[in-house]
Amino acid sequence: MATQELVRLPSIEDMLGKINGTRELMETDEEFLAEVIGEKPSGNPISLGRRIPTPEEMTKLQIKGAKDNAGKWLQRTTHPKKNFKEEAMKPRARERFNDSMEKVISENLWQGGMALVDESEAIAIVEKVGASGYSKGVEAREAKILRVHKELDSDRLALATVIDDLPNTTDEEREEKMIANKRGLQAIGKKRRGG
Repeated sequence: MATQELVRLPSIEDMLGKINGTRELMETDEEFLAEVIGEKPSGNPISLGRRIPTPEEMTKLQIKGAKDNAGKWLQRTTHPKKNFKEEAMKPRARERFNDSMEKVISENLWQGGMALVDESEAIAIVEKVGASGYSKGVEAREAKILRVHKELDSDRLALATVIDDLPNTTDEEREEKMIANKRGLQAIGKKRRGG
């Protein structure tokens, strides 16, 4: 049995380059932009629609999701499957936090801070605020949420276009496509933060 040569997976930087290149093409080629923004057949059964929801639709979906899931959020927050303090105190959680902050924290204040947490007090506060506190908090940020979705829209469309152009015949190609999408989303986040 012949061994298959692994295709090199794109890095976050590779994906950022592809997203930026696609965005530049979107900004300079009206025909290409119309194709990207235009309706695309998708789903099963096939329906026509924009490749990704508009910023306005994304905002409505996010707020609706917060409202629809407020009770579930309250239940899960006040009756967690795992003790959040214990989970946060595990070495692996601390390492992941420090790594995601890119070594910005020079002293290990996470463990000391978590040691001061009173779990029952935190849950009591959540219960007092109730489910509506969660959904109202999201709803109150509607203008901010819409602004962010508008700012992300072109990059998200560009990423969707890049991903749509990748092959997806084999399991390996589909896996590579998922990883490329994940790295593309990471690239958008990094770009947004000025990285």
